[in-house]
Amino acid sequence: MKMDRRHFLRSASGLAALNFAAVPSAWASADADAPRLLVVMLRGGMDGLTAVPPVGDADYEAIRPTIGIRGGLRLDGSFALHPAMKQLHQIWNDGQLAIVHATGFAYTGRSHFEGQDIMQSGMAKPYTSSSGWLGRAMQAAQAGGGVAISIPMPLILRGNHQASTQFPNWMPIPSEPVAQALTQVWASDPLLAPLAPVIQTESLRLRQTQNVRPDFATARSLPELGRLAAEEMRAPQGPRLGLIDFTHGFDTHASQGGDTGSHADLLATLDRVVAAFKTHMGPMWAKSLVVTVTEFGRTAAENGTTGTDHGVGSCCLLAGGLVHESRVYAQWQGLRKPQLFEGRDLPATTDVAAVYARVVERVFGLPPALINEQVLAHRKNPALKGLLDLG
Repeated sequence: MKMDRRHFLRSASGLAALNFAAVPSAWASADADAPRLLVVMLRGGMDGLTAVPPVGDADYEAIRPTIGIRGGLRLDGSFALHPAMKQLHQIWNDGQLAIVHATGFAYTGRSHFEGQDIMQSGMAKPYTSSSGWLGRAMQAAQAGGGVAISIPMPLILRGNHQASTQFPNWMPIPSEPVAQALTQVWASDPLLAPLAPVIQTESLRLRQTQNVRPDFATARSLPELGRLAAEEMRAPQGPRLGLIDFTHGFDTHASQGGDTGSHADLLATLDRVVAAFKTHMGPMWAKSLVVTVTEFGRTAAENGTTGTDHGVGSCCLLAGGLVHESRVYAQWQGLRKPQLFEGRDLPATTDVAAVYARVVERVFGLPPALINEQVLAHRKNPALKGLLDLG
């Protein structure tokens, strides 16, 4: 079986990217009810203690006197959700938001370069794999694989043999004569010849829909990418897998803010992305899952510039109809210095690779033993019991 299509969108400013990969797996590719997975990659190190503050921990306010969250949206007696994420809180109330806290990969080096390589490859050591764990999952699910044309696709998706690219841009749509001319000029070039029909077909589609084509500023916004992801993925033959990439932003060393501020703005954008995806998925939301990925967390205590530095543990959000119980999964050790990793960081008491392995099992229908051997090696954790179980 081979992949139907993959679209890769990226803003000109480099702030965001959207990738699609259709995944025929245990379900036939014609199965309109096959699960959909949207992965949101939060580069820079998302602060789990800001996104999901441990309001039940007596030491939280003391270590974060300036940037601590005071108006959190209560989840249970121990945790709250950042007040900027009101749509996600509603999803929690609907029973469709799971949170894994104090989690991360088995990496403690605090380097963005190494951490981002590990979060995409899924390997224990950086720079040891040319494929990503999502790419290997698609391969194990007999989905084929490939490399994006023109713009490199993220490591996490590498492995697909067929690919197409599409970009929001400000350029005029090629006319039919221009598209035909390209076909003639490129006919004798083995590399360019296959691209001419793609350009001709896509140009025709864009001309037919140009009246509803969003302006460039809107098209490159993250919430618009969430809408576009849903528009593509809800179709019966649409992509089964999408990835939205916050290419930077969460590295908030100074002036991080608390209930408001720079980190809050990023979380508000994430909230809008998930809300746009949910709204435009329509009934297919019931078969969907949105999952966040970040390379590491932040220091538990705020620093001298009211920010946070590179840490270890963070949190992972899972939202969608494939979640059948709203719950915070956490092996919480506390925030006192002896309980922190090296006296400074939230420890990753739950291997996040085990979380993503469960995602792969639920979405792609792959057996756990195969996932552990071919896709994502991980340590099983009884604290995750019930996560993504069938309702």
